[in-house]
Amino acid sequence: MMEDAGSPMSCGQCGKPSIGQVGSVFLCVDCYYRLTVAQTLQLRNAAIGANAAAQDIDFVSGLRNFTPRMQVPDLPPAPFTLNNIRVDGSTVGAINTGEVASIDVSITVLQQAGNKDVSEALKNLTQAILDAADIPSATKSQTLDQVAYLSEQAAAAAKDRKPGMIKAACAALTQVATTTTTLATAWNAAAPILQGFFGV
Repeated sequence: MMEDAGSPMSCGQCGKPSIGQVGSVFLCVDCYYRLTVAQTLQLRNAAIGANAAAQDIDFVSGLRNFTPRMQVPDLPPAPFTLNNIRVDGSTVGAINTGEVASIDVSITVLQQAGNKDVSEALKNLTQAILDAADIPSATKSQTLDQVAYLSEQAAAAAKDRKPGMIKAACAALTQVATTTTTLATAWNAAAPILQGFFGV
């Protein structure tokens, strides 16, 4: 059973910000989803096996569809409940929803930690990327990857941050921003806040 993490903690599997706790392990959105899928797969296999056994019993007894069958559960849908970011339905297929969910969780963690300016900068930047009609899908996904990395680094403890990788992500965003007016406006507003926060 998933319990509320309470204070921001890192996922015990991948190091991303967690959303809750299973037993003694903190899990992020992606890892909790994978755990849920694994548990559901086990239940599905058990249900399918039980239904096969019931079919054999009915065959031997001659009583068709007499033995009760188990309902085989569907796999849980991918986690995409966002608290800070708005995603248009037509955009979902063109982006990595896991990265967007990760950004959303990091924004929440930053808000709870009192870093409102940084969380707002990441929120506005992410929303601008998602809403931009002049960014190709491949570029949009790559750009969201960079923002996801910066958001994870922002939510991480200062001692765990990697300045070199942060500078590289900022440089990549600066380069993409030169190709589209929409992103240029958002990045020009976010860059000073993020770079000042990271000290790069």
